[in-house]
Amino acid sequence: MTAKGKSVITVLDIGTSKIACLMAKIKEGNHPEIIGYSCVPAKGIQAGAIWDTESAKICIDEALRHAEKMAKRPITSVFVNISSSQLKSIQLYQEMDIPGGRAISAEDVKNLVDGMLKNQIPAGEEVLHAIPVGYVVDREQGHTDPRGLHGNTLGARLHVITIPETQTLNLLKVLDWCHVNVAVKVATPYAAALSVLTEDEMDLGATVLDLGAGMTSYAILLGGGIMQLGVIPKGGNQITRTLAQTLNTDLKNAERMKILNGAAFLSPRDEVDPVIVPILGDDTGANIQIMRSDLISVVVPELENILTSVQDVLDEDETFSSVARRFVLTGGGAGFAGIQEKVTSILGGPARIGHIKQIKNLPNEYDSCTFNVCAGLLVYAMLWCQDKLYDDFQSRSASSNWLGRIKEWLKRHL
Repeated sequence: MTAKGKSVITVLDIGTSKIACLMAKIKEGNHPEIIGYSCVPAKGIQAGAIWDTESAKICIDEALRHAEKMAKRPITSVFVNISSSQLKSIQLYQEMDIPGGRAISAEDVKNLVDGMLKNQIPAGEEVLHAIPVGYVVDREQGHTDPRGLHGNTLGARLHVITIPETQTLNLLKVLDWCHVNVAVKVATPYAAALSVLTEDEMDLGATVLDLGAGMTSYAILLGGGIMQLGVIPKGGNQITRTLAQTLNTDLKNAERMKILNGAAFLSPRDEVDPVIVPILGDDTGANIQIMRSDLISVVVPELENILTSVQDVLDEDETFSSVARRFVLTGGGAGFAGIQEKVTSILGGPARIGHIKQIKNLPNEYDSCTFNVCAGLLVYAMLWCQDKLYDDFQSRSASSNWLGRIKEWLKRHL
């Protein structure tokens, strides 16, 4: 049994295009063994937010049910990602006196952080994460853990990630309908970063760019921790819609052609490679033939528009310095041929494709992007269960009725 009583961890990635779920048994030595997983198409979700509760209920419940069936055990609570264009990063600093210069305790640290959040976070904002950037003891900076040190004053610098409280209510309602509690909510860019960065990248500085279907998000990590994150409300679906409109085909075929033939650059071969385009609304199976270059000529401007929007946001971000101007790419958009070179040409730094680093035994029938956020959620959950995260300040949903959850699971499956 791990700390906080969790021997099995379930994580749930709720995205615009897919719902992915992983169940992991934590073995001796704190090694996760995947015992259940699923991935189903998402419905009723746009840009990470619930738009149609009935459709969202069905697909989320389906993902949970498939994972439960494989693991042969019920899911009662999940670590879930939170995606929203209203995620905010806030940098805070505050000091407190330590009477008599005694040794600083864990309670001192907690009281300082709690006070900062109470006094400096606007009403109506929910704190997802409160992450220590560094501590100051008697005006000496650079401390990563002040507990046990003697001092007259203790200061803390926090990176706080917030979201409007109303943004998660629909998600909590849907999960409650699925008879699942939320253990912890994790900002999607944070989870994506935890899944693909090496320790050296986290320390020396890197920016994870998650090119998702409904939105594009970034997370800047430096000195071993997350320093900033942001969300741009543009994603791969924008490219799909433009393809469908330009080529006179439906969204399903446009998405398929984007995945199979899309690229970040034109090449000479694209002028001779044909692509078959089914005609929108034609029941006879009629189609037209275009050159791949015609399709890529639609994709490239849309992709450049997304990356230029990212550049505009990063240029205004004071934490985005030269040391973090190296990029690790993840999400569905990272599958475009030539995407690394395109990112480098627009954002001005070296780029690589992010591959999951921490979790070794993931199902191999999915591409590397399918479970990247799930893997990050699992890394986060394992640290949380070991009490190795200080950012345990978010609001909790009501405690679960374990026996009731078991009965509901048996009704659905037997």
